[in-house]
Amino acid sequence: MKRLYLVLPVFLLFIACSDENTKEVKTAINSMNVHVVHDDDPPTGQGDIPRSKLVYKSFDQNSFTLAELCDRYKSDIEVTAPDYHDNLKNFWFSIMGDRIISEGSDEVKKYFIEEQLSLKSNLPNFERFYKLLLASPLTEEESLVASNTFYEINEKAIADLQWKSEKEEMAKRRELVYTKRTYEILIRSSK
Repeated sequence: MKRLYLVLPVFLLFIACSDENTKEVKTAINSMNVHVVHDDDPPTGQGDIPRSKLVYKSFDQNSFTLAELCDRYKSDIEVTAPDYHDNLKNFWFSIMGDRIISEGSDEVKKYFIEEQLSLKSNLPNFERFYKLLLASPLTEEESLVASNTFYEINEKAIADLQWKSEKEEMAKRRELVYTKRTYEILIRSSK
């Protein structure tokens, strides 16, 4: 009986604090409940993307067409601060890059290749960028120039960053070299 008096309050505490009882009602994102506000969050100078950006409202990319995502991207990058401009573009490319590769028109693919080449770095999207190059309508010469440019930009970015350890830096360098080499092998073998 004493055990019951000890176990019962603990059990009731778990039930009262369970996640099911505290969940908020989530609303679906659609054009009616999304309010677009540009940069009402002041930049921190740390590269943080303000929460007002549309990228945070576009995680469920399957609820948007590729054209809608491209429009949201262009609207989102229209007004940015220098400290988070590249981060915002990288974030967007991480979200919609695979759809651009599979569904994008030649024009859209070229646009996003140029966008990625205009960045100071694109460390999270090496593989995605090279897949986009493979799917693009660029000639072999144009794509190799883009590949080399992308490689040089990111090699410099890796060298300029202060890494937690040399091991992490070397892993990122290997990833970049591997994806570029694999891309070039695929390009040359497709002749």
